Amino acid sequence: MNLYLLTQEENTGEGTFDSCVVVAESGEDAKNIHPFNDWDRVDAWTYDPKDVTVVFLGEARKDLEKVGFSLEINNVICSSLS
Repeated sequence: MNLYLLTQEENTGEGTFDSCVVVAESGEDAKNIHPFNDWDRVDAWTYDPKDVTVVFLGEARKDLEKVGFSLEINNVICSSLS
């Protein structure tokens, strides 16, 4: 598992996320993660994964799942809400 910083500048209104750090296997997988885990919530994030910029931060700790994070659920480590 790796850590990625996701940013977007397409949806910048009040109550939107401008960035988040996520756990994913690849940059492409990371790009498809939504901070609310729901792409129907376009009011809070960008409208399309193509608008997301992905930056590799490094490898996640091997024991990350022990504290509740995984690739399947709860893969957003932290986020920035405007």
